[in-house]
Amino acid sequence: MNEIQKAFLSECADRWFKNPAGITASDLGRKFGISNEEACKEVELLCEAGYGKINRDAEFTQLSFDLENPQAGFTSAPLRTHVFFPSKQVLADAFYGSKLPRQNLPEYVVRLHLGAHQYGLVFFDEEVLARYFEHPEFYEIEDSLAGGSITANSDAGEDRHLYVRYGKCQLKTGRIAVSAVHKDLAHMGASEQRYWHAHEISDPSIDTSDENFQRFLDRTYEGAWVEYPDPIRNLLTEVVGANSDLNPLSLFTRADNVHLRMPVEQTYKSYCDCASELYKVVGPDALSQSALKALLQDRFGQTQEDFIHPESKRPLSSLQLLGLLESKLGVPDAFNGPLKNVAKLRIEADHKILEPQASNRSYSSDFANLCSELKNGIAKIRAALAR
Repeated sequence: MNEIQKAFLSECADRWFKNPAGITASDLGRKFGISNEEACKEVELLCEAGYGKINRDAEFTQLSFDLENPQAGFTSAPLRTHVFFPSKQVLADAFYGSKLPRQNLPEYVVRLHLGAHQYGLVFFDEEVLARYFEHPEFYEIEDSLAGGSITANSDAGEDRHLYVRYGKCQLKTGRIAVSAVHKDLAHMGASEQRYWHAHEISDPSIDTSDENFQRFLDRTYEGAWVEYPDPIRNLLTEVVGANSDLNPLSLFTRADNVHLRMPVEQTYKSYCDCASELYKVVGPDALSQSALKALLQDRFGQTQEDFIHPESKRPLSSLQLLGLLESKLGVPDAFNGPLKNVAKLRIEADHKILEPQASNRSYSSDFANLCSELKNGIAKIRAALAR
């Protein structure tokens, strides 16, 4: 290499460490006092020698401002130049030859310094999300089957600071992995980067037929406007809709639960714990007996005597009233059926000591199916009431 080429590589590395992106030949030319055409030839030679890659003949608009005639404002002129990207070996040589390694930089900052793409994906165990779901007081979380985002709120300490967008993809083993881009990971605090790095999957085997992961890719890289499937949000929307249909009555007394989430720890215990939180929103404690009785009286002429069990002589429970309403509407077990499945899981969570055994089964997918079944059950009741 000649001296100007060495200077080019040194400047490119220094700029990369500040902002991991390419640098135009015209910028290098201005820095070292040569023309754009000469600088383009030099970076072409560097590219041929294996010191980097170039985006040839990129078109820009060059703005200029005359300090002696500020009223003229900015003038613009077209500019065609190369964009040079130093090789990973060039960056590694510059990095380890500098003081940066002694600064104990966090993992994903180092990776960017060494040439990782800002929007390159890194994959993690789904359990990496557990830390944030367990502390809703510190984080605002948007979660779905395709991905979401985590943002630390004002109550979170400085060591908890982060903002990360993530995707979800199914692995060939059946488990779910979480993906995030280097740029978001590098902006986390050092402790957060260590935490994520501890959950990293080095060589994931992705199920290429996973439609949810394709939605994440389309939104992240193509800028496509795609909806992420969110079974919990869809269920709660249906709950709100059922209450709206019956206004001023409310079939459900609750429409949210800050602790309600899909299981991210791939254990049966986590699955049951999440089902227990789900049951708090749609179970008997959340069903309005007064609304159920009013519907049965107004629509089907039921009396107070009909709300007493003929054998035990005890008042019908919320679930029994719901079952009676479904029967009268001609949609038996539409909602009560899937609710019984959730109830079984809640009992497991609250009354059994469950073995913390890991599994390749995707419990988050199973939980999503539970939510969808409940949503469809409520939709059937709403449709029957509207007839």
